[in-house]
Amino acid sequence: MKEEVLIGRSRGLLRALIQEYIHTGEPVGSRRLSELSEEGLSPATIRNMMADLEASGYVCQPHTSAGRIPTEKGYRFYVDVLLERKELSGLDISEINHALENGNSGASDLLSRASNILSTVSNNVGFVVAPTIHQMVLRHAEFLRLTDRRVLVIIVGQSGIVQNRVILMDEDMSQLELDYAGKYLVANFAGLTLPTIRRKLLQMMKEEKALYDRMLQQVVKLGTAGLEDSADESNVFVDGTARLIRNREFADVKQMIEIFEMFEHKSRLVKIISECIPSQTGPKVTIGIDAGTPAATNFAMVTSAYVSEDQTLGALGVLGPKRMEYARAISLVDHVAKAVEKILNRN
Repeated sequence: MKEEVLIGRSRGLLRALIQEYIHTGEPVGSRRLSELSEEGLSPATIRNMMADLEASGYVCQPHTSAGRIPTEKGYRFYVDVLLERKELSGLDISEINHALENGNSGASDLLSRASNILSTVSNNVGFVVAPTIHQMVLRHAEFLRLTDRRVLVIIVGQSGIVQNRVILMDEDMSQLELDYAGKYLVANFAGLTLPTIRRKLLQMMKEEKALYDRMLQQVVKLGTAGLEDSADESNVFVDGTARLIRNREFADVKQMIEIFEMFEHKSRLVKIISECIPSQTGPKVTIGIDAGTPAATNFAMVTSAYVSEDQTLGALGVLGPKRMEYARAISLVDHVAKAVEKILNRN
């Protein structure tokens, strides 16, 4: 049975099998599918159809005496072709909007709340990736003197996202000099992206004025060091990792260790999520994650970008076992992404 002729009763059977497996986590037998069949198909007829689905790679049989479970190909066909969108209830939407709107005014707090909401409503792992420093448009900059030539750099983007980092300078600087540098950056470069500002500062290094004006030299040094992009510094908010333990797919201790190690390495997690961000608007479903660990292949991820003024700021979504409730997860991720966008743009 080729994929292009997977129609009619075969589609209905695959949909019923996947929905039952998502609900129970147990292999689904022909007798149970016969009970679920709207057409009253006999177990014998279903066994023949299941054999065809297995031959085509949509389902497999984990044990000889067991029923069938979906394969990655089966899940993919289910999500792309068979899935019916399940809208969130009015109560869900009201609770989500209330939780996002009512909290601290900071953007970082908003993203943290969003990850918690995604986890709670989906009963899986919720995550939000904040913008990297190269994506930010400058609203405010501040430099605070620490010790041993170390300076705390605080950058606030137009959307309210805050990025902090500590840099090491060639020489010690007074707080007065640091205050001047922050005010100079805001006065001359607010509204520009941080990479653009850094390029302008590097150009200023070559100009004659910067060679003789010590204060300007310090601004250039602080700005170029403080605005340098680093892929490892993306903030990622993750909530609900303990929920994975409740899934039988991850009952194996070795698998759980691999999973939690993946979440501990934030830069690695950001890389995985970034590869799953949709190029088009709306949620994207990734089934089976390539994360360099066998346990990750049992995951599925629903992701969506959130944008501000047509610029992608970051991504958010839900991560869980491949037998997650895709219809609900897609609607949830879509709604939270739009709500976060609305709040960030308004602020």
